[in-house]
Amino acid sequence: MIIKAEHLHKEYGTVTVLNDVSFSLERGTRVGLVGLNGTGKSTLLKILAGELNPDSGTVVRSKGVVVGYMPQDTSLVGSESVCEYIRCVSGFEQLEHALATAPDALAEYEQRNGYTFYNRMDMILDGFGLEDVAERPLDTLSSGQKSKVFMAGVLLSDPDVLLLDEPTNNLDLPALMWFEQFLARIDVGFLIVSHDRLFLDKLVRKIFEIDWHTRNLLVSNGTYSDYLVRKRKEKDRQLQMYEAQQEEINRLKDSADAKRKDAARGAMYRGTDNDKFIRGFKRDRAASSGKVAKVLEKRIEQMDAVDRPIMRDALRINLDPQKPGGSTSIEATNLVIGYHGSAVCVNVGNLTIGYGERMAILGLNGVGKSTLLRTLSGEFAPMEGFVRRGNMLIVGNFTQEHQTLPREETIVQFLLKRSRLPNEHVYSLGKKYGFLEAQLEMPIGNLSPGGRARLLFALFSALSVNVLLLDEPTNHLDIDALDALEEMLKTYSGTVIMVSHDRDFLRIANPTDTYLMEDGHLSRITDLEAYVQRASKRASRLLRRML
Repeated sequence: MIIKAEHLHKEYGTVTVLNDVSFSLERGTRVGLVGLNGTGKSTLLKILAGELNPDSGTVVRSKGVVVGYMPQDTSLVGSESVCEYIRCVSGFEQLEHALATAPDALAEYEQRNGYTFYNRMDMILDGFGLEDVAERPLDTLSSGQKSKVFMAGVLLSDPDVLLLDEPTNNLDLPALMWFEQFLARIDVGFLIVSHDRLFLDKLVRKIFEIDWHTRNLLVSNGTYSDYLVRKRKEKDRQLQMYEAQQEEINRLKDSADAKRKDAARGAMYRGTDNDKFIRGFKRDRAASSGKVAKVLEKRIEQMDAVDRPIMRDALRINLDPQKPGGSTSIEATNLVIGYHGSAVCVNVGNLTIGYGERMAILGLNGVGKSTLLRTLSGEFAPMEGFVRRGNMLIVGNFTQEHQTLPREETIVQFLLKRSRLPNEHVYSLGKKYGFLEAQLEMPIGNLSPGGRARLLFALFSALSVNVLLLDEPTNHLDIDALDALEEMLKTYSGTVIMVSHDRDFLRIANPTDTYLMEDGHLSRITDLEAYVQRASKRASRLLRRML
């Protein structure tokens, strides 16, 4: 046993997020932690890492256990070099200083393979696509690059167990595939929160689910796909048992009612003086019918009640734009993108995105993918050239809106202002997108990232947007919301421009055109699967040199 949690309970205000949660993590156990947004997954990891105290319950860690924890928010500040930062957070800086004064430190240094530390650091940075950054100051890196550096520091701390909260969010596809293979090969247990279904399937063999209704922890052995199949079958089985029992109860009630009516008619039978025998027979049968009715009702009382499975209404994202008249394409001419203070400069050239097309953009972190989306939307001005957007296009910029949501406004205030719908329609719209009536009056700042994503889709639905700009949309969505987005995309007739590293999402979104951004240029590629295979082979090649 590395970590043992006993009867953990945590509340935020009047909302219970964890309720009587108990489990143990054995050495080498690999677990996926799942649940809807806001069900306490990040809270649980913070408690296990010692970053947050539960309201009640305890966490016990084995003596000497090193816990590697990576939260969702890994913002790094400071001007020290990447190497200096990693040396410090991994503990090697202190260990190297101790070598001069503490002879015992040598044994720990050798046990942790200190002589190969810098080589391992370079190889891990290479795996994350950060070649030649070891001497660069942290404050010159993009947010995605900083997350990779943070993760490298966690891995080089030689942890006994990893607690990873959405670790793939800031990884480009090649880095994701390297990280996936790296975790599969190292002898370390982990508890991972992730929305990436393929990533979970390849790595975990046990699932912890925080139930959205009870906030208890449910345990399922097997892969993530096994868990989904088992969960669906269990709900179907429970619903069938419930419906069968209700049918039996109704049958018994009907029989009991019929017997009581027979009893009432027999007891009221009078007949004539010559009908004494018939009158006695009918009264005896009435008494018997009354007894049978009581027996039937007793059978109902003695049944072990089968509860109806508690299920949330499935989220539906309703975006059904009609093709507008007039100009509907997005055209870039001699376009060069970038912005002041950034090292990003990409020659996009000439690009035409017709109405209804689906453009996927791939590339490493920091090469300018998000900058391109923000330039196409009009948020950034081109460095050179120009962008022309059709005058009949209504753009829904998922990422930009996500970043600029007014956190102090309530959901109702935001939707009233932006959608211009009547008050009663706004409440109806909010409920359709999974918000309880009490939540509609809450500040947007209180929502989880997934809640904010649902709010944006509610707004896009009200505005009937016919262009969707999706910059890593799966980073913000729980599994239910991701399923709803994918289901909507199957029939969406508008234009979609997406940046994503989620292999499953890209497959389902089915882009008509795929582009790769690298070395300051944007070029069209014809085979997404070939690109994925190249990334996989690169990951294997790097790991053979390291492990």
